[in-house]
Amino acid sequence: MEVEIWDVDTQSMHSLVFKRWGSSRSYVFMANWIKDFVKRRSLKSGHEVGFHWDPYANRFDFSVLKAATEEDFSN
Repeated sequence: MEVEIWDVDTQSMHSLVFKRWGSSRSYVFMANWIKDFVKRRSLKSGHEVGFHWDPYANRFDFSVLKAATEEDFSN
């Protein structure tokens, strides 16, 4: 299912595909995740991100909660 994602930090809207991954029974965002979030926001290992479903706007809200540190890269 295609869903809207509001990037709270940059005040920008994006569309991703929200899908149930059968083998692990978890849910994943697909399609433009790498381009629209990982590359655009320069996300690295150690970053903590958050998603929240906004039932009034019918969208997910996204935010970077914690930036990666040098210590994250040394582990």
